[in-house]
Amino acid sequence: MDNTLTMTVADVKQHLHIGNKKAYALFKQKSFPSFRLDGRYLVRRDEFEKWLNNIQKLPTRNYKIEN
Repeated sequence: MDNTLTMTVADVKQHLHIGNKKAYALFKQKSFPSFRLDGRYLVRRDEFEKWLNNIQKLPTRNYKIEN
């Protein structure tokens, strides 16, 4: 990952290897630490990494993105 403070939907899509629909659904979930700025969805890189580490600790390997 690079050294920017925030990640866009496109950044998260690329990192997680998911499509547009799943990425936007993820950003809209209450459990995902995203925010909107000037109409763009963003997530702080450190919060994304913390969220990802917590997801990896779940007992199941299949994390569902709620629609």
